[in-house]
Amino acid sequence: MNKLLRTLACCALAWALASGYAAAADASRTRPGQEPEPRTSQNLPGDPTTIPEQAKQDREYLAALKKCDALKGSQKSACIESAQRKFSRM
Repeated sequence: MNKLLRTLACCALAWALASGYAAAADASRTRPGQEPEPRTSQNLPGDPTTIPEQAKQDREYLAALKKCDALKGSQKSACIESAQRKFSRM
């Protein structure tokens, strides 16, 4: 009886996961005649729609964070917080 219950529970779990995956995949597809939604995420450096000044600031921010990688412990935390404050990235 335990084997039967375990098998049924596994099947129910697999079915629930598969149906959730299918629903998520269906929702992400655009339908014929439907315009794709405009991208709302932040533009990445090098993206043609990025403002050149913003791309420069992004590169400077990443360079400042890279300098913090060599540090450890509280010094690293302070360095990261300083870079975030300097570039208004809280």
